[in-house]
Amino acid sequence: MGAVLTRLLEIFYTKKLDIVVIGLENSGKTTLLSVLAHGEPVETVPTIGLNVKVFKKGKVNMKCWDIGGQEQYRSEWSRYTKGCDVVLYVVDAAAPNKFVTAKKELHKLLDDGSIGTTPLLVLANKIDIPEHAGEQELIEKLQLNYVLETPWMVLPISALHTTNIDQVVEWLTSQGK
Repeated sequence: MGAVLTRLLEIFYTKKLDIVVIGLENSGKTTLLSVLAHGEPVETVPTIGLNVKVFKKGKVNMKCWDIGGQEQYRSEWSRYTKGCDVVLYVVDAAAPNKFVTAKKELHKLLDDGSIGTTPLLVLANKIDIPEHAGEQELIEKLQLNYVLETPWMVLPISALHTTNIDQVVEWLTSQGK
């Protein structure tokens, strides 16, 4: 009888996941969140401060904090990354002129311990634009090969065209606790 009850609880049990979505301005964070929550992009405006979305994928309830990427909000990123379950770091893969700043801001969080051992998914967004960085180039430009304590993965996506969004959802649901 105990095994049957355990199995029933597993079927109906819902996991929870607190997600922080960060990245420089215009990298596509809000568009990504719209696609994750509703399945399609909606018209967005630059995030002032933060947005919060709550939605369910499979058996995982997700609460996503979308933090503004403008310079004045970046100092707040660490407050949200501490204690979250996963960090999504969105990078505009078609804006190589922003890679240096993206690397600096990411490594600031890694160096001060704000991310620690929290799983990090780096999303190379805007791969629908012909001149974009590939996965290996982004790893080099962000110097991810030097990140040892934090488990990380790079995934090329297009939030606008919903390319590889299923892989993002699969990764997120596998992180649920």
